[in-house]
Parts: sequence; C-alpha cells; structure tokens
Amino acid sequence: MNLSGTVVPMATPTRGPQRAINEDALREFTGQLVESGVHGLFPSSSIGEFPSLTRTQHRQILETVADAADGRTKILAGCCETNIDAVLDSVATAEAMGADAAVVVAPYYLKTTQGGLERFFTTVADESSLPVLLYNIPQLTGNEIGVDLVRRLAEHDSIVGLKDTSGDLTYHYRVIDETPGEFLVFQGATELATASLDLGTDGLIAGPANVFPSVMTDLYEAYDRGDLAEARRLMRTVVAPFVSATSDVPTAAAMKHLVELQGLDIGAPLPPLPELTDDQREALTATYRQITERFGEQTV
Repeated sequence: MNLSGTVVPMATPTRGPQRAINEDALREFTGQLVESGVHGLFPSSSIGEFPSLTRTQHRQILETVADAADGRTKILAGCCETNIDAVLDSVATAEAMGADAAVVVAPYYLKTTQGGLERFFTTVADESSLPVLLYNIPQLTGNEIGVDLVRRLAEHDSIVGLKDTSGDLTYHYRVIDETPGEFLVFQGATELATASLDLGTDGLIAGPANVFPSVMTDLYEAYDRGDLAEARRLMRTVVAPFVSATSDVPTAAAMKHLVELQGLDIGAPLPPLPELTDDQREALTATYRQITERFGEQTV
C-alpha cells in the first residue's frame, strides 16, 4: 500500500439529544479537509469517538465520508472492536464503501498477552478483505503491541503498517528500524511529529489536522522537500501551542469546539465523554485566536 503524509483522525459531527450523526455537517467537513490537501482521512478514529458509536453509525459515517471524498484522497477506516467477528464485519463494510485500508486497534478492557494479541491480529488479517494497519495506543487499551510482535506481524501479507500513539519515541524508532521498508509507520502523537520524521516515519495521523489541515499538510510537505526550517517553524508556532492547549482537556470535545470556531458546528461529544467547562472553552478559544492571528488564512 502506497501512503504517506498527513492523515486526519476525523471528529464525528453529531446533533441533538438523540445522538444522531449529522450527515450534512460530516459531508461539509469531509469536503473541507479534502480541499485543504490532506493525504488521507481516518473516520471512526479515537477522536471520532468510535467506542460510543453504534455499528449502524459506523457504516453511516464511512458511507458519507467516502461519498464526499469521491476518491480524492485515501480513506483509512476505523475497524476498532475487541470481538473479531465485529472487526471483520466493519472491514467488509469498509471495503464495500471503497476504503483503502482498515485500522485495527489492540483489544481493550480484557488484559491479554503478546501471544493473545498475535492470535487476534493474525486471525483478523487472515480473513480481512482490506490491508490492515495495527493501532498501538496502550495508555487507553491497556495492551501494548510490542516491537517484537510488530516485527512478526509485519511479515503477514495483509498487515501493512502501524499507527503508533504510544508517545514513546524509542518504540517508534525501533518499529521503523526493525520492520521492512515497505511497512508503513505513522506517528499519532503530534507533539513528536518532526522528531518522528527525523527517524523516517511515513507520516502523521494528526489530531490538529481537524482544525488546521493545511498547516499540518504543509508541515509534512515542507519536511519532505527538505525545508526543515519551515517544518520546525510550523511545529513551534502551531503544533506546540495547540497540543499544549488540548493536552489537559477532553480531546473530542476540544476538537469539536475548535472546529466550531471555524464556522462549522459539529455538535457535542457523545456520552460518556464530558463537555468542556466555560474556563476550558475560553482557554482553547484564546489559543486558537493566537494561532489564527499569526497565520491568517494559512490555517484554514
């Protein structure tokens, strides 16, 4: 699978007390992201609140995103379940909608071993109709996909890459160093973006791209063409303040508030996630204003 660059782990537009998907807003949001030049979309992500969505909603989201994107960028579909058959059902739906790959998170809630994880991912990959990207986020799942296991799983024809949101740069380096060159490695901890690009990561699955897609795309492309000064300038003036402002607040709620500041209301986070307090909303707004005043239209 050929993919590199900036991928957006998309927030999910919702509305009303019925907790419905706002298809109109999702279609508009998708169009804005595609037109900004991002290299890929990742619906049903963690920021997209995947554990709070029904299976019908997952399908609705993917169908809407795929239709609005209309083949203009890659789609990595979140297929994040603990039950293997549920994962495979999601993969089949993703394939039918035209997704390019399935992102499969390490099982959560149930504590397992590296052998248990290998059994899980191998079974999924054996039966998957799409290429699979592993998703390592141990601080939320309680199960780390260890480097030795990633190295073994990378030998499977259907397992093509890893999204690493561990925040561990040494882990990230070892995965890059110990897997084949064609095995894709994406950094999901945006504060490590340029450091990971220095190590040879294939791209960024970057939460801030929900709000500043052009900046995050420019950061990757500047680095890729060798303009390290520009990449580090964007890191220092946009990514660092953004990550600092959002690190101690509920992530999905923060993203939804910041997208709304750009003129698109994508609703409130779904229960059990909390809404922002007034103080949190004011602090995020202040940071957003500082960034946009500095960059003007470049942030849109």
